[in-house]
Amino acid sequence: MTRLLITAVFTAVAVVGCAFSDTHAVVARSASTLVALYCKAPETGRVLLRTQIASDTAPNKIRVECAADDL
Repeated sequence: MTRLLITAVFTAVAVVGCAFSDTHAVVARSASTLVALYCKAPETGRVLLRTQIASDTAPNKIRVECAADDL
């Protein structure tokens, strides 16, 4: 996945999340979907995504741990 696509999906999720009255459930489902997509990416792709996400969210941070990596 390209960084532009991830950024577009993240933006769409934020817009949809703000549009619904039950934003907590929408944001939770959206975050779950995004994390699942992230964890399906190969390790080299995740390195690029981490770099882009760190840049986009600075000075804040987001940390995602994939269950399969612990095995």
